[in-house]
Parts: sequence; C-alpha cells; structure tokens
Amino acid sequence: MPVSAVGERYRQRLLSANQKSIEAFFTRQLPPGWAFTANEKILVLRRKAPVYALAVAKEDYLTQSKSVLLARAKKDSKRRDCQISFRVERHDDPAIVRQKLRLYQNVQQAIAEARRRLRVDQKCFKLALEECARLPGEQGETASEYIRTRQILAQKSEATPFYRVGTLYLYPLKNQCVTRELDWYFVNAEFPEGAEIFPIEAREELQIILRNLGQLRLPL
Repeated sequence: MPVSAVGERYRQRLLSANQKSIEAFFTRQLPPGWAFTANEKILVLRRKAPVYALAVAKEDYLTQSKSVLLARAKKDSKRRDCQISFRVERHDDPAIVRQKLRLYQNVQQAIAEARRRLRVDQKCFKLALEECARLPGEQGETASEYIRTRQILAQKSEATPFYRVGTLYLYPLKNQCVTRELDWYFVNAEFPEGAEIFPIEAREELQIILRNLGQLRLPL
C-alpha cells in the first residue's frame, strides 16, 4: 500500500542515522527491478521477477540467443526467487570484526592451499569440479578429495561482516542468489558450481549490485 508524503516524512523522522544511511545507499544503488527491506537486524535485496539456474556450455553463448537460452532455462530448471540477505549487527568494538575477518582469511587460504597441493587446476584443466569428479582414475579422485576438503573447511567459515554502513556491519548469509564466482563463501547450495542464472540480465544486475557494494567493503 503506498505511503503518503506526510507518512513518509514521519517514518523518516523515526529512523536512526544508520538506517537512513542504509536506505539512502540502496535506494540509489540498486538497479531497476529490485527492491529492499532494511532495519538494524536484517537487510534483504530482492529481484521482483524470478530467475532460473541452468548449467550451459560456454559455446552455447556463441550460437544461441538470449531468448533461446532463457527458454531452455525455464524448461529444464525450476523458477526461483532471487534475493540476497544480510544479517545486520552494530559493533562499537572493531576488534570483533577484525577477528571474524581473520578467520575468513585463514579458511580462504587453507582452501587455496588444498587446491594447490592437490594440483586441481592441472589435473582438471578447465572442467567444472563436479564434472571432473565424475571422471575415472586420478582426475576424479583428485577433484572428489578437493571437494570434500573444501566442504570441511567451508563449514568452519562463519558469516563474515564484509561491509559497513556507519556503525552497522553487514554479514552476507550463505546460499544466496549469486553464482559461485560471485559468492562470498565457497559452497552455494542454492546455485551450485557450474550453474548460471537466467535471464542473462539478472546476472548483469547482480554484478552491478556487488560492484556497488564494493563501496562499503571492509579491507581484508
């Protein structure tokens, strides 16, 4: 239900400075077709139209139109709501935030080291991990071991405050509407590795959102 101009002015007077900053930022930075809800506990960015997730071969982008790819995605995958949620916390002590960021960095480094140690990139070359894990012999065994190791390490990674508005820290939750290469974490059950989000415009919108969020990003 639309809010009157008088009602909106009254609502704004009740907001804290932090809430006003969050609203001002996301009102300005979200692409068309997206909405948000925010308070000092939760922030949710939501695409008004649904999306679809489908694994598509790279060469298909060269030979098939956007409409054909979208029709395939609608036919072969489920309609999904697309939203990115953040837990919002206030911290006056930056030491707490630094500790969480250090834990995240340690887990990230351990996963990268496991990938180097197992020589995943050399053995699987350009194959997606899940595809490589299905191969017989050393390739499949290597990919499977790395996936298991990454899963164990990723479970140690807590939600991390990557962004800050005023004294509010934004913790992106896990399993969000982002593909693996854009994710903050390592395993995304909602959009697994190899899957792409359709329509293609939705992926472009997500890239814009995450690029704009970079303005709020804490240094790692």
